[in-house]
Amino acid sequence: MGPIEIFLLGFEHFHDDTGRIADELIALSDAGTIRVVDARFLLKESNDEVLAVRMSDLDDSERDDLRAAAGALIGLGAGSVLGGEAGAAAGLVLGADAAFGGGGLGLSEAEIGALADNLEVGDALLMLVIENVWATGLARAVRGAGVVSATHDYVSPEGLVALGAMLGLEVATVSAESGAD
Repeated sequence: MGPIEIFLLGFEHFHDDTGRIADELIALSDAGTIRVVDARFLLKESNDEVLAVRMSDLDDSERDDLRAAAGALIGLGAGSVLGGEAGAAAGLVLGADAAFGGGGLGLSEAEIGALADNLEVGDALLMLVIENVWATGLARAVRGAGVVSATHDYVSPEGLVALGAMLGLEVATVSAESGAD
């Protein structure tokens, strides 16, 4: 299994009428770069209507296998209470529902409905769980090398602009303090 990522993307006045986001997800999936574990798209078309679209690359058997693996890992993490093997076995049953609840994405259908109810007309929400298939070998190598702790984050182009602005302010402050131009 490759690394799993979860995205929650909100859109004000959604305007992707061409379906470019879906096209990009499909292209990445077709190329074997990612697998769409679960995707939910909600668009509030009016006060009474919400367009809801769901997609996944997994069939029922693959979904069950992933739920079992995720649940076992959650249970293994809780193994200090039950012991590793017992925790993994319990996680197969309990953890799968916690990780990928009945409505998918760890949310119930009622919770997804509540999210839709809270959208403004014209706004949209994309909830996405993907497996980074491209990183499967790298993940195995890192685990095999005995990684103890792992975290990652992304920096958006907007984040880089903000970083540059902060650095520019710092450079200006240092220059002013040193009397340099």
